[in-house]
Amino acid sequence: MLIFAALPHIAVAGAKLVMVTSDYCPFCQAWERDVGAVYDKSPYASALPLTRVDMGSAMPEGVAFLEPVVGTPTFLIIRDGKEIERQRGYDDAEMFWWWLSEHGAE
Repeated sequence: MLIFAALPHIAVAGAKLVMVTSDYCPFCQAWERDVGAVYDKSPYASALPLTRVDMGSAMPEGVAFLEPVVGTPTFLIIRDGKEIERQRGYDDAEMFWWWLSEHGAE
């Protein structure tokens, strides 16, 4: 069962969530199954639209990243063209939603 926590303020306009992924990454596959399948229905989807980028592909243009991405999955919250938060790896859906609730807010 998926439960979303109460969200006082979700990210401002112009923000997005970037997932750096790979077809060969078992943790990426687990995220897709656990979270990716329902992300578009979550309260975050409109405020933090999801962009998937394959590892080794060009990263979104016009974004200032804090450091290179070296593993998958890596989740980046981008606001006003700047990386403001990063999560490396994936443990489970509960921890991912918690991270997003903590760092996806204004």
